[in-house]
Amino acid sequence: MKKILLGAVLMATLLTGCVHARFAPASGHCPAAFPIKGNADSSLYHLPESPFYYRTQAELCFAKEESARKMGYVSAKR
Repeated sequence: MKKILLGAVLMATLLTGCVHARFAPASGHCPAAFPIKGNADSSLYHLPESPFYYRTQAELCFAKEESARKMGYVSAKR
């Protein structure tokens, strides 16, 4: 399921020309230009101030919250 979801996100990114999302490196840590972590299993995104941010292994990284929401992710408000 995760591969299908990530494939769909990749296609949407390519088709829309989105430059506000990218795949996370193998380490699961997002670069400074894309600080928002996206978890494909839960479809949640985590902001750097989130208590679970540093424990989350990102599959996608977003530059803006708006980009994460456009890709179908919701905020992990805990």
